[in-house]
Amino acid sequence: MTKDFENSANYFLELASEQRLMILNYLSTRSIGVTQISKHLDATPQEIHRNLNRLNKVGFVKKGQNDKYEITTSGKIMLSQMSLVKFLTKNKEFFESHDLSTIPSKFTKRLGVLESCTHVKGVTAVLDKWMMIYSKAKSYVFDVVSESPPGLETPLIKKIEHGVSYRHVIAENLLEAKNREKNLKKMGYYDLISKGKILRKKTKTVPVILLINESQSGIIFSSPSKTPDLAHMFYGTDPSFHEWCIDYFETIWKKSTPIRSISK
Repeated sequence: MTKDFENSANYFLELASEQRLMILNYLSTRSIGVTQISKHLDATPQEIHRNLNRLNKVGFVKKGQNDKYEITTSGKIMLSQMSLVKFLTKNKEFFESHDLSTIPSKFTKRLGVLESCTHVKGVTAVLDKWMMIYSKAKSYVFDVVSESPPGLETPLIKKIEHGVSYRHVIAENLLEAKNREKNLKKMGYYDLISKGKILRKKTKTVPVILLINESQSGIIFSSPSKTPDLAHMFYGTDPSFHEWCIDYFETIWKKSTPIRSISK
């Protein structure tokens, strides 16, 4: 185990340089010589050569034909993991006050896909994004919620009436506005359930709120109290982030219990 950490530390040491990271990134799309790299990075050839030698020593780059350098498979893999580091460093303050311990490790290991997301701040802005994900849906909406803020069902129900499919996971102790059930009945929500246009399940706890349509996704992480913090959302349209959200939703859906009764 100690040797494994020692080897890993050596790898990280070689990446602890802005210039070496920039070289790796530049080589990820081309094979090129020292002179061209030095011009692109505005550095001396001696600096570039020294850093290429260090990257070559750990197997991240190799020298190919015509004295051109190229990135190796190991270098590509290591570079691909930098999105996680960038995401964490960019959102350092957020993660100091939020909890991800309840998220399965297979998803925390892929958190780098959130690097392209927008960090939406403030309850009003978060609810606007929430409503947008509902109202912009053309094919489907999937969500996992611990509470149901008033006013969000109206655009969603209109979408379902026009053919959008809806899969919905709620917390057993769902927080909802007074008279919500009565209002849902008026809007035809329970009729849509009886027609099979809304599929519902429940789960004991909801560590995150997930909101997904066919092109947009949003996730709300938990505060230290392990309840989703509506003052922050990570929102994005990147396909990798969307796939991550779908995978997470399907994991929660599979473990949740169907709601048998039509009315809550």
